[in-house]
Amino acid sequence: MAQESEAQARWLLTGIVAVTGALWALTPVAFLIVDEVGRALLSGVLLGGLLVVYMRVVGRHIAGTGQGPHRVRTFALFAVVVYGAFPFMGSAWIYTPLIVAAAGLLLLPLGFAVGVLLAVAVAEFPLALAVSDHTPEDALLKSAGVFVASVVAAGILHYARFVRELRELRAALAEMAVDQDRVRMAGELHDLLGQTLASITLKTELALALVDLDRKRAIGEVTGVIAIVNEAREEIGDVVAARRSLDVGAELSAAVALIELSGARCDLRVGISEIDEETADALGWIVREAATNIVRHSDARHCLIELDRVDGRIHLLLRNDGARREAGPRRGSGLAGLRQRVDRLGGYLHAGGTGGDGFEVRVWLPAVHDLERVITIDSCPAG
Repeated sequence: MAQESEAQARWLLTGIVAVTGALWALTPVAFLIVDEVGRALLSGVLLGGLLVVYMRVVGRHIAGTGQGPHRVRTFALFAVVVYGAFPFMGSAWIYTPLIVAAAGLLLLPLGFAVGVLLAVAVAEFPLALAVSDHTPEDALLKSAGVFVASVVAAGILHYARFVRELRELRAALAEMAVDQDRVRMAGELHDLLGQTLASITLKTELALALVDLDRKRAIGEVTGVIAIVNEAREEIGDVVAARRSLDVGAELSAAVALIELSGARCDLRVGISEIDEETADALGWIVREAATNIVRHSDARHCLIELDRVDGRIHLLLRNDGARREAGPRRGSGLAGLRQRVDRLGGYLHAGGTGGDGFEVRVWLPAVHDLERVITIDSCPAG
C-alpha cells in the first residue's frame, strides 16, 4: 500500500507541476512576443528556479509529509524573488504575486496564510497602477484576479492531497473487507478449540499418569482423547463449510455497499429469484472477490452487477471503469481459484479489459434444477 500511495503522489505531482510550469512560462513568452529577449531570459531563469522549489513544496503537501523546519525561509524566498524583480520586469510580471500567495497558503499556518493572501491581493492594486498605465478599475480587476487565482491554485493542491488520502482509505477498506471474514473465522475456531484442547491435555496427562498403575484405564483415556479429536475435526469441518457456503443475495448487497462506500456508483440488476445452492455458493465467492478487486485495483466511478438466466444458463456480470494499469500480474486477486471453482461446476469464467479503462468479469454456469437444494435470492437493489 505504501508503494501504491507513493506512485499516486508522484502521478499527481507530475500533472500539477506540468500545468503550473506551462502557466508560468507565459511570462517569458510574453516578453519574447514584444521582442525583449533579455527580460525573457531573466524571467525564465527566475521562474524556473522558483518552479523547482515549488515542486518540492507541492510534493511534500500532496504526500502529507509536512514542509520541514525551513518553511518560513522558503516562503520568504518566493516573496523576495517575485517582488524584488518588479523594477526589472514591468507590467508582464504583474500576475506573479499569485505565486507568493499560493506558496503562503501551502507553507504557513492558516491564520498567517490568510493574512498573506489578503496582503498580496491588496498590494496588487498599487503595483498595477505603478508599473503601467492601468485605470483604477483595471488595477482592481488584477487584484481580484490574483486573489482568485491564488485560492484556486492552493485549492487544487489540497484537492490532490484529498484524492491521495481517499485512495489510501479505499485500499484500507478493501483490506478490512477481506480480513473481516478471517477474523470472524479465527474467533469461531478459538472458541471451538479452546475447551477441546484443554480436555485433550487433561486426558493425556491422566493417561500418562495411569500407564504404570492401571493400563486398562489409561487405554480408555487415550480412546477418549481420540474421540475428542475426531469430534473436534468434524466441528472444524462444519465451521469451514459454513464459511465456504455464502448467501449470494447477501454478497450482492455487500458488494454494492462496499463499492459505493469507495465513492463509485453501483447498479445491481437481478433477474432470477431462485438458484441451486452449490451454484449460489460459487457465485457468492465470485461476487465477493470481484468487488474486492474493484476497490483494490481501480478508481471506479461506475460499476454494474448483473445476475440473470441467459439461454438456460446462469450468467453473472461485474463491470467497472477506472481500472488501473499495473505492472505484472495482479497478486492475490483469487481469480485463478475462482476459475477452478467454476470449472468444477462445468461453467466458464472470463476476466479482462473492455477497452479504455474498463474491466469486467463474466461467469456462465449451468442451471441445476435440484428442488431439494434450491435457495431464494434476496438482495437489495442499489444504484
